[in-house]
Amino acid sequence: MGDEDCKTILDAVRTEAKTIPELSEECNIPLSTAYRKVNRLQEAELVAEKNRLPEDCRPKNVYELRFDGAVVTMGEEGFTVEFGGESSEPTAYDRIADLPRSAVGSD
Repeated sequence: MGDEDCKTILDAVRTEAKTIPELSEECNIPLSTAYRKVNRLQEAELVAEKNRLPEDCRPKNVYELRFDGAVVTMGEEGFTVEFGGESSEPTAYDRIADLPRSAVGSD
């Protein structure tokens, strides 16, 4: 995956689910970019949206990883990436790599 913002977001939710404003601040990316990148990661089935009920009882959407690990294999035709818990046909990597950049913006 060549998108640095997506990589940063995945790393940020690796241990704890976070809201998009939290991701925007922690990853140092604009809020609008964070929304687009999280949407892209959802389309690739790499993150899942969950509801969190904080102390103020106002539900908030948080995002967490949908996989536990990844296996990278090098073969004659190049690299393949398989994410634990995900279908390997096509891989999650293939789904995100095939998304048109115009559909999600380039910020």
